[in-house]
Amino acid sequence: MDHHYDLAIIGMGCAGSHVVLELIRRQSNIKVVVLDDFQKGSMDKTWSFWEIGTGKWDHLVHHRWEKGAFIMPDDHIELTLTPYLYKSIESSDFIAFAKAELQQHESFTLIEQQVKEVLSPAALDSEKSYHQIIYGNERLFAHQVLDSRVPHAYFEDQKSLGLKQHFEGWVIKTEEEYFDPSVFTMMDYRLRDPGTTSFTYVLPHSSQQALVEFTYFSKELVKAEVYAQYLKDYIRDHLKIDSFEIIQIEKGVIPMTTYNFNQHHKAGHLRIGTAGGWVKPSTGYSFKSSEKKAIQLVENIFSGDPLYNGLQAGRFKLYDDIMIEVLFRDNEKGPEVFHHLYKNNPIDRILRFLDEESSFSEEIAIMLPMTSWPFLRSFFNRLWRNF
Repeated sequence: MDHHYDLAIIGMGCAGSHVVLELIRRQSNIKVVVLDDFQKGSMDKTWSFWEIGTGKWDHLVHHRWEKGAFIMPDDHIELTLTPYLYKSIESSDFIAFAKAELQQHESFTLIEQQVKEVLSPAALDSEKSYHQIIYGNERLFAHQVLDSRVPHAYFEDQKSLGLKQHFEGWVIKTEEEYFDPSVFTMMDYRLRDPGTTSFTYVLPHSSQQALVEFTYFSKELVKAEVYAQYLKDYIRDHLKIDSFEIIQIEKGVIPMTTYNFNQHHKAGHLRIGTAGGWVKPSTGYSFKSSEKKAIQLVENIFSGDPLYNGLQAGRFKLYDDIMIEVLFRDNEKGPEVFHHLYKNNPIDRILRFLDEESSFSEEIAIMLPMTSWPFLRSFFNRLWRNF
């Protein structure tokens, strides 16, 4: 067996699956190995995203909405998403689809093992451009490596500002009809943990079933019973539901950080996914951003450009860093910040901004109403550090 490959992909979560599917779409004949130690249940998450009209993953989408809501104790903002649709896809469905596609192509090899170490050509003191990848008691070689393992330096970093988006969600089923399946709730701040940016997110699947999720954007995690208590209180007091069945539970922790993941890119060895900063730091959304970055990355592979070329728009990193600094310094101000955002902007402008597809004039229109002292302080702090 030849253990030499053109490309190795370590990890087949959201980013790795998008890269695999884009390589297949491009009808690539490069020799690819995918190393993934995926365990059943470890990726059972709901990935939500917005896009205009029909999309290429619609065959996997299980629910979609044309309307949404942003709710404060004293305000209810209706969000008509046209021309966008908000869609949800199960992570396990998407990954299973990518693996099934991969296994139909002879140029791909799947190895279900955990990678122990990646050694660069320089570390090997080799004249050849192969990276050595060690897994189990075996090793293989690849010219280029796409690596979704989060570097240890991130967990040891003391300089960057870091929040966590952490949550617990229950898919609940009721005997009576309680939900409007055409409207999802983006953020509901009527119930929150005092002093924090915390809210409830609701995705109705039908009139009798919905995902109800209590979410924090905060520095510290909370005990499991805290999520459960807020979920019970919200379902009882705001959804007015007394009797329900929990048919699924999902939990997660997503980094929201100013950390510079780009520092870990090396020649021929690129970090992808969370490890490459592909999760939008200020929101935690990653599905569509990973798709766009995967398309750019595969283009770089075919064109011979550096792997990291075009993967980060500089001014959007600044915007994300400002938002994180505001929430880090004044976490209790989060509801007010997001209320300003949704109250003063049409939803299509907000979605373009979050997709990093907005014009500079649109970005100014978004930022100006939010120029409170926390925003100004964070803006000038960012400028001072960057120049």
